[in-house]
Amino acid sequence: MNPSAAGWINKLWKLSDGKVAFQSISHSTYYHRVRHAGFIYGTNIEPWLPLSIENSLTEEETTKLNLFLALTYTYKEHFGSLDQEAVTNSILEFYKQLKAKRLTLLDKIIVGKSSTAQLEKVLHYRIQVNENVFTRNFSNIITNALLFVDVLAYQYFLRGNANAHTYAESLEQSITSVVLNALNAKEEKTDYDELLVKLLQSSLRYNEIPEQHSVAELCALLTSYTDPLEKLYIIDLACMAVWNDRALDKQEDHFVWALGLDLGLEQKEISFALSFAHSFILQHQDKIAIFNTSNPVKHFYDQSSRMVNVLILRNKKRLLKELDESKELLLLLTKSTTKDLNDDEKQKVRDQLLDICKTVPSLAIFALPGGMVLLPLLIKFIPKLLPSAFDDNRVE
Repeated sequence: MNPSAAGWINKLWKLSDGKVAFQSISHSTYYHRVRHAGFIYGTNIEPWLPLSIENSLTEEETTKLNLFLALTYTYKEHFGSLDQEAVTNSILEFYKQLKAKRLTLLDKIIVGKSSTAQLEKVLHYRIQVNENVFTRNFSNIITNALLFVDVLAYQYFLRGNANAHTYAESLEQSITSVVLNALNAKEEKTDYDELLVKLLQSSLRYNEIPEQHSVAELCALLTSYTDPLEKLYIIDLACMAVWNDRALDKQEDHFVWALGLDLGLEQKEISFALSFAHSFILQHQDKIAIFNTSNPVKHFYDQSSRMVNVLILRNKKRLLKELDESKELLLLLTKSTTKDLNDDEKQKVRDQLLDICKTVPSLAIFALPGGMVLLPLLIKFIPKLLPSAFDDNRVE
């Protein structure tokens, strides 16, 4: 499955067996999984739902996948069952109410009327808010950390509330206030703290950076959040903020504990949130963009290199698969010289001959300078131009 190419949602339903994958997952298990996968923190390490995916995924692809899986789980928890068409239409209606970026005329021409294809485009835009690729690499950690706002707003939407946009706007403002108060709780502020504020400013979808709230005002803001997932999400982002310099002083520790108690969390939940955020940072600090700001150009190069490596591995497997399929063609052609082929064999011959014709221009593109990047773009926009082995999202 390739979340960067058209058709990935249909393929995902096939891989996850649609209904089976989400069964018997409690709210607490679900939240622990999305936190462990990094979706809550904005650094997606792996899909939170175990899936049999052959391809290595980029972080952007994993983020898109985790967002869709979280929205689908939310639908299943509300209605108790899953239907692909109903889920797709529900999420599209939600994003329409959320006033997410609308599809352009060109998007509509390319995507067509398929609701699944439209949803794929909406999710793509949801994790791509900055046009500048250098800026995007760094602010995505904040933007993607705020993606769980979408999930909570979708839960709010499914409960029959007509103002999901207002809810998302209010939740984002509250989280921003918590993060700013967490940063201001530091005894000594660092360059990382100032950078985090700037990234927060560039990543907000609904608000500007709010004015600093007093402790009393912050407590009043948080009283409206009674859902367990809302409380855990707020405390987790506060923990990530105080640990951003990988150190915790007494004032920061006091702030987190006071915040957790104001939210009505148990002591063990507050303690776990603090320790888990710290262990996540220590384990994955090389993948967290904010810890790689000393040399932005080097970080951008490293990110690009990882993406190119993924593309090379994918294309290598595809070419080997195409060559392997060609062996069957040779056997069938040999067989046809002595006896008639049945209808299935004739169809295989036609398909594989067509694939060979497609492989010639594909190999030429791959050999060109920049071909490793161009080939996935062709798969995305002109999938029928390439051999079947290159279509990761094909559903038989």
